[in-house]
Amino acid sequence: MGVRIAFPPFSFDRDERVLRREGRSVPLAPKVAEALGLLLAEPGALVEKNALRDALWPEGFVEDGNLTQTIYLIRRALDPHGDGRAFVETVPRRGYRFVAPVSIVENGAAARRRGVAARAAFALRAVAALAIIAFASGGVSFGRVSREPPPLSGEAARAYTLGRYTWDRRTEAGMRASLVHFGRVVALAPDDPRGYAGLAVTYAEIGDWEFKAILPRDAAFRRAEEYARRALRLDAHSGEAFAALGMVALQRDTDLDRADTLLRVSVAYRPDDAPAYELLGIEHLYRGNAEAARTMLLRATQLDPLSKMNLVWYGKALYYARRYAEARVALKQLSDIDAVDFGAAETIAMADLELGRGDEARAEIAKLNVPVQKRDYAAMLSALIDARAGRTPRVLPNLKPSVKPGEHVDAVLASALCLTLGRRADALAWVELALRDKKSRNERGLYALDPRLSALRDDARFRALVFG
Repeated sequence: MGVRIAFPPFSFDRDERVLRREGRSVPLAPKVAEALGLLLAEPGALVEKNALRDALWPEGFVEDGNLTQTIYLIRRALDPHGDGRAFVETVPRRGYRFVAPVSIVENGAAARRRGVAARAAFALRAVAALAIIAFASGGVSFGRVSREPPPLSGEAARAYTLGRYTWDRRTEAGMRASLVHFGRVVALAPDDPRGYAGLAVTYAEIGDWEFKAILPRDAAFRRAEEYARRALRLDAHSGEAFAALGMVALQRDTDLDRADTLLRVSVAYRPDDAPAYELLGIEHLYRGNAEAARTMLLRATQLDPLSKMNLVWYGKALYYARRYAEARVALKQLSDIDAVDFGAAETIAMADLELGRGDEARAEIAKLNVPVQKRDYAAMLSALIDARAGRTPRVLPNLKPSVKPGEHVDAVLASALCLTLGRRADALAWVELALRDKKSRNERGLYALDPRLSALRDDARFRALVFG
């Protein structure tokens, strides 16, 4: 017996997916037991209908009535003489949540199994000779609902680890290399889901970063979905596949609720997968919850301390949480792994500004080798640093709130510079312009958190745009 969730007179074993009433087993069909496990992955949280369908019928061929019947059978097992709604609540047109009070019990054997799984993951990376990563215990856990898959062997294991490593670089060259490595896994182990799941997360990242030279954005996201579903046909518990689907929901569909559900399923199936925690942290930032984001991203850095992007997003979460000194410390760690990131340098500079260290902020940006596509952005950033330090900007960008077709202007940065220069109406106009875009509307929580826009928080128009 492993981790048990108790809700008297019942208990549910997450590892074995067995329901018991006062110690006696209650028969459940496999799909019904799986659905109950998903609802109990985080008791009280909404589980979207689409996420349940994806998890229970990964092949994609299912009618609405199948899910309704599955929920009915859960309720009937828990409440044979009632309607079962004291256990499972329906959220109209959205999904279901487990509402009965629960407690979680984990015995020593379950804890030892979790330790063995963590050591197996550690060994896989060490064998590949790419990095020695010390897994840190503690942090957030949503519970385990599946068994650890058997390790890949030989060349397939090496190719898989190389694919993960090159993917985490988040560069076009890294993405191309990852496609080769994960394709190699598929060729060597065609019945293992991990090669297909690796291709899914790579294509999702290609879509998110808009590496159009590899594949157009929409086509990349479609291919991510296709490979995720292929992985789920081989293993309905593939946490990586659910993470890929969660990224598509977050970055293409801008559906925060669906993304949250898919990502929570992902970490329930694979609680040692740092990218899923990273995505959950980003999602919480989009919702305007900096502390929840910080917790998720801290967990991501604990699981994979050599990931540049984990550290970048963790530093951003600390900045948005007004933990400026901590943000600087976290982001300075990037130099320990020989990683230079424009976004990290920007966040360090902005933290320096909030700490009253204008000269340090200017020096942070000055030392960067700014890529051509970032030069206009860097000029606006330098102007903001100068203006905040009480100096006349050496170059003042065009701050008229308008964007030409195909042009990208960071509206938050433009708005912040307008505010510093006393151009409040233009600052508000930039926010309004940005929120016309669907993706920016999805990220409005960042506008609410950003310290550079603090002077707008009491403005009724700003509040209507960001919180309305």
